[in-house]
Amino acid sequence: MPTWKRRLIAWFFVPIHRFLFRLSGGRLLGRLESTEVLILVTKGRKSGKQRVSPLLYFHFEEASDLVIVASNYGQDHHPAWYLNLVADPNVVVEVRGERFSAMARVVRGDDRTILFDRVVAANSRFATYRATAERQIPVVALRRAGPGA
Repeated sequence: MPTWKRRLIAWFFVPIHRFLFRLSGGRLLGRLESTEVLILVTKGRKSGKQRVSPLLYFHFEEASDLVIVASNYGQDHHPAWYLNLVADPNVVVEVRGERFSAMARVVRGDDRTILFDRVVAANSRFATYRATAERQIPVVALRRAGPGA
């Protein structure tokens, strides 16, 4: 994806998306490209400030975890939200009008490969990201924290 498109998304679309998603409890812009969207809230690893990122997510029937992918549009560096959750895996998730605390876990090894292949099967855009990035794209599982998790 050209740099100008990434900047347009980051500076214009993401803030509007975040606002409309929250205002509507996820009913507006709760799906993009036939994939559901969540809001991930992390703590900035340098600033300590709350950082909010709308992200595509996947939920596979047999697992309770939500799955997100740190593709960063196929760029050769990780997105800031990923670096933030590596520094502090305690996050907040907003999905379908619900807000809850979660623990983020970077999936590794064969489990990561299997999950990434399932993500690609669900949304082919991630195959393009995998082909263009000169890094292994991280896969992250989000597990609801607290009682009943």
